[in-house]
Amino acid sequence: MNNSNRLNKLVPLLVFILSLSFLSCNKLKEQPKTIIEEWYKKEILFPKKLMIKCLGHDTTNSYILNHQYKIVVYIDSMGCTPCKLQLYQWKEFIDSSHLKRYDVSFLFIVQSTNYKGLEEELYISRFTYPIIYDPNDEFNKLNRFPKEDKYRTFLLDDKNRIVLIGSPIRNDNVKKLYVHILGGEKETNIKQSKDVSITSLPAKTTLVKLTNDSINLGKFSFQESKQIPFKLINQGKQPLIIQNVNTSCGCMVAKYDKKPIAKGESTTVVLDFKPNSLGYFSKTADVMCNVPNGFVRLKISGEVVEK
Repeated sequence: MNNSNRLNKLVPLLVFILSLSFLSCNKLKEQPKTIIEEWYKKEILFPKKLMIKCLGHDTTNSYILNHQYKIVVYIDSMGCTPCKLQLYQWKEFIDSSHLKRYDVSFLFIVQSTNYKGLEEELYISRFTYPIIYDPNDEFNKLNRFPKEDKYRTFLLDDKNRIVLIGSPIRNDNVKKLYVHILGGEKETNIKQSKDVSITSLPAKTTLVKLTNDSINLGKFSFQESKQIPFKLINQGKQPLIIQNVNTSCGCMVAKYDKKPIAKGESTTVVLDFKPNSLGYFSKTADVMCNVPNGFVRLKISGEVVEK
């Protein structure tokens, strides 16, 4: 079966799963199903000239456009650019895709007027994949992307038409859909894929209480590493299920238990932080779980000194 027919058969499933993945009981500004239906098969337009850089230096890697699929990530200038990019998680996904020989390229489009902070983070994270600089926001002017960040990651086909909306590094169920398509799943495997994807979604949400969601570590030496525990208590009626923990940089690794946490029970997420620069810092980790808005955010801050 060709790619076009396979994707057409997946459309109802994609709309259903992504709608569930994005739905928030308190947020109705942009209806997920409407956005997905509107953008599915829409062609993404590219400016004639691309400013492609690798670790801050100009590169001629125009071959990144010549693949069967493209994953496009658009980041605007609001907030912390490295935090939004999630470089460490993307590096893992890119390396895995290369090992599996997926015919896919990754286009990280960053709109900013000051790329200094991003370039520092690229060096720290050893992120050697090209970044497209877009200081004049030409991509957004051409395409008018959705306002919310979660709708600004796309999987495109070879004609630059949108196949999937959503980030594979922020949602395990969306990641499975990416893998199914990039891996060229046969029609006979689609039903099985549908069952796996649907049943792996948390059926119902629960409520979580944090003893502390923000911890200031004060001053400590550059040579030290810190293990910061955060206690999560399940105060809802459903088991708490942690799917993943997305950290804002590669200097922080999360340790957690994936087993369901029953009502009234607690679990601990430990952030292992190894400083990679001196000075003040503020880092975040999003615990992706079955709470109403999809995640619980943890924060650490402090100051790293030489001794």
